[in-house]
Amino acid sequence: MSGESLAPAPLSRRGGSLRGAGPLRRGDTLADLGFTEVPTTQDGGADTMRPGALRGAARGRNLDGLAHALFLRLFPVIAAVVLATQVVIAWVNYADQIRLYGERAQMMADMTARALARPGWTHAHGPQLQALALDPAFRSAVLRDAAGAVVGRLGDEPRGRSFERIQVAAEIEAGPAAQPAGSLTLVLSAEALRANAEKQFVMVLAASLALMLAFGLTLRLAVRRHVLAPLARLLSAMGRVERKDWVTVDLAGSRRPSREIADISQAFNRMVEGLRSGDEARHLLAELERTHARLAEANGLVMESLGYARRIQQAVLPGPQALRGAGLEAAVLWEPLHVVGGDYFWIEEIDGLSVVVVADCTGHGVPGAFLTLIVATALDRILHDQGLRRPDAILAALDGVVRARLRQETKGQDGPGPGTGGSAGSDDGFDCGVCILDRATRSLHFAGAGLALTVVTETEVTRIKGRRHGLGYRRTGREEALAATILPLSDGQTFFLMTDGVSDQMGGASRRLLGHKGVAAILDRHRDLPLDGQVAALEAALAAHRGPEPRRDDMTLVAFRPRGR
Repeated sequence: MSGESLAPAPLSRRGGSLRGAGPLRRGDTLADLGFTEVPTTQDGGADTMRPGALRGAARGRNLDGLAHALFLRLFPVIAAVVLATQVVIAWVNYADQIRLYGERAQMMADMTARALARPGWTHAHGPQLQALALDPAFRSAVLRDAAGAVVGRLGDEPRGRSFERIQVAAEIEAGPAAQPAGSLTLVLSAEALRANAEKQFVMVLAASLALMLAFGLTLRLAVRRHVLAPLARLLSAMGRVERKDWVTVDLAGSRRPSREIADISQAFNRMVEGLRSGDEARHLLAELERTHARLAEANGLVMESLGYARRIQQAVLPGPQALRGAGLEAAVLWEPLHVVGGDYFWIEEIDGLSVVVVADCTGHGVPGAFLTLIVATALDRILHDQGLRRPDAILAALDGVVRARLRQETKGQDGPGPGTGGSAGSDDGFDCGVCILDRATRSLHFAGAGLALTVVTETEVTRIKGRRHGLGYRRTGREEALAATILPLSDGQTFFLMTDGVSDQMGGASRRLLGHKGVAAILDRHRDLPLDGQVAALEAALAAHRGPEPRRDDMTLVAFRPRGR
């Protein structure tokens, strides 16, 4: 067939089935193509290659019958619409002409009646009636006096059908009082209008028939070019695919298919490609399943390891007994971004002093968790072996120990050993806040390196900033000197030591950060609740502010106050 182009794609025969790659099911694809007559069985599509299966399905769709059916269904509708439209137009024109004829006849009668309105008109009316007879459509005119007696007549008595003539009347007024003295009845012929209307109707009918014939031929040619010819190419390709000659339908050429046929042809081409690459797809699918199983196993091992790591990290943190025995009323929010996190806190009573420490290590997840172990080990040695009790001294000691552990001062020449790569190139560290509460002197000593202390009283919320001094990082020379702030204790005070993961909450209608002021406002609203209630209310408010936005960092907050409030 001219205009056809089938691109062959040879492939070795594989059994007697049209089942191709795994996700492409024969039944679904043929249903999308519209060939639902092809029978299916439970064998997954083996009957597709039964001799004549596709050709039989194609013959079930008579392509010539498709154009014929479209013509028979559309032609009567179009013919009726066109014919009705033309008839209405002709009737409107005919009605307008009848109205104009009537107006002209009435005007002639009125003018003649005014011309006759003089004394003695009953005897001198011949010229006026003769003037009426000059009109080609004139048929008759009758003059009557006031009593109704005929005083003059011109023309023949009207005969025939009433719609073939136009009859009008006009009163003749004479005398000084302009009283009706008689009447004029005028009859004009409408046969010329009727003949013209019949001629127009014949012309309309002929034009409608010509228009409908042209439409029918155009429709048939368009259907043949853009529907039947592409379908014939598609069916020819199906016949070749039935013989396991993997060809695709070329959509180019002068007889380009309609959009729907193009979609069907593209689906057919995809089906052929799936059939052609079926074995490879099955092998790839099997390999993918094996890889997925290995990934699932590896993921299970990783999650199991992270679960153990979380238990270890939680074991490093103070437990409920330590919180109750620290001489403080305390509540804690500790929520890593992942299974483990880079935030660390410690609460302990030593030598009659209550120690509260919160640290925010670089990063989160596993790297941050490793840093928390280093910080926890260093803090234990500083508090128990070195016996430091001033918060600024504790921070300075933590700075030195962590930088030594991370080898931040070695500048790359003293790596830990062959094969390890060293850590001299790292620039990791942490922010930290330390509070020492002395109940004997009723004072609280605070020192912060990057973290602040929030104090909530019955009248205000105060934020005491820490120094710009990250701990453990390589020194830049711009660090501020660490120093402690001493606060006298009074009734109604509650202290909050938190990491920046609490305030860095993105959300709200404008997608803005909550910030320290937002956190302070939340704490101020719930100042009268117990400590556990305040922490729970803060956590709920943070979740409401975030909405669908994910968290960005680990969150740690320690709320505390002296017992006996």
